[in-house]
Amino acid sequence: MNAPIDATQRLPIPVSVQIATKPTRLQEITRLQPGSIIELPKRADEDLDIMINSAVIGKGKAVKVGENFGVEITSYRGLTSS
Repeated sequence: MNAPIDATQRLPIPVSVQIATKPTRLQEITRLQPGSIIELPKRADEDLDIMINSAVIGKGKAVKVGENFGVEITSYRGLTSS
């Protein structure tokens, strides 16, 4: 007999993919407009952070999936319970 799937395993969890962060002065932010470029302190070939609730659970590379972006997982730490 198959064990029932725990209901918590079916809950939707927001997953974020972070390219990089950069401290920026408010003065610079208020000058942003369409077409502005924010240079990030990360090389284009570096892994992206895969995050749940601000905790990094893995790393990945940006890929194109049809007309969308996707993330190919290169390493995965998984979820840990506290």
